Amino acid sequence: MTAAPRLSRLWWVTGPLLALIVGAVVVVAALPTPYVTFAPGGARAVEPLVTVVPADGSPEVDVDPATDDLLYLTVSTSVEPSGLYVLRGLFDDAIQVEPSSGYLGTQSRDESRKLNLELMTDSQDKARKVALERLGYDVTATPQGAFLEDVDPSVPAAAVLRPGMTVVGAEGEPVRTRDDLVDAIEAAEPGDDLDLEVVPLGERTPESVEATLTERPSQPGKAVLGVSVADRVSYEFPIDIRIDSGKVGGPSAGLAFTLAILDRLTPGRLTGDGRVAVTGTIELDGSVGPVGGVQHKARAAIREGAELMLVPPDEYDEAVEAADGRLDVEAVASLDDALDALAAHGGSGLPPAAD
Repeated sequence: MTAAPRLSRLWWVTGPLLALIVGAVVVVAALPTPYVTFAPGGARAVEPLVTVVPADGSPEVDVDPATDDLLYLTVSTSVEPSGLYVLRGLFDDAIQVEPSSGYLGTQSRDESRKLNLELMTDSQDKARKVALERLGYDVTATPQGAFLEDVDPSVPAAAVLRPGMTVVGAEGEPVRTRDDLVDAIEAAEPGDDLDLEVVPLGERTPESVEATLTERPSQPGKAVLGVSVADRVSYEFPIDIRIDSGKVGGPSAGLAFTLAILDRLTPGRLTGDGRVAVTGTIELDGSVGPVGGVQHKARAAIREGAELMLVPPDEYDEAVEAADGRLDVEAVASLDDALDALAAHGGSGLPPAAD
């Protein structure tokens, strides 16, 4: 007869403690974590995103109707997700969990987002240039500086340089191309301070910074800045081609944009009768570069009913493994490779490249 009162007293002691523990677990599970997750994103029709806008003085062009058969692929990325989502990722093969430090480097989440949007803009410009030149148009390109795609967080220069900056001057001399910056670095020695003029991402006014050079590990005595750099270029296009990519960032849709522009500006259907998913960057020489996350993109392509997937050669094996026989995968190292692959799968093809 005395058990019930003892149980009641025990509950009054342990009940609040248990509630506190449960509440703490819920709060911790909802807090951001130092991880980044990757999962299958979308496989979106790209041709409806491409619009050719008539302009005074521009050439007359025939524009084919957009189809839904050419897909560009995305990865769903969550930076510093909740603990609950990270826990889910540990038990779900479709969700990849990695430390956020390797993904963000020296950047904040907001800086990373802005950089990826800038890379998307650059990929669209490259796609316009490559596609229009493939069709015989002249595109004027003017170098504007050396664009910092990445900065090694372990080097001294990371204290003043950020990904997305454009270097426009070094040691009092103008920097118009990547090679100009390389020349300035090679003229110095490890430990030297390099006076740079840089334009931060999203800004227009240059600012002065002093970046300390370090030594290349594989070449003692060789000075390096510790950055990945590319030419920053502005273009004058003979035809106004607009691409609505929304809030999607990164350069991985470059090849898909190029093919979409070509298909809209030529008769026939490059994809033939099937749905084709495409991933890979496009460079100014028409080469196709790797993008990452191809296993997630393959799953997205399969989900949207693609029959063929075009991928950069470096990611072919990974894509084939993820596809698991559910769609054909072709490795393409260039725009011409991509056009050949589409023609081999029933596409209409293009006229020979212009001289």
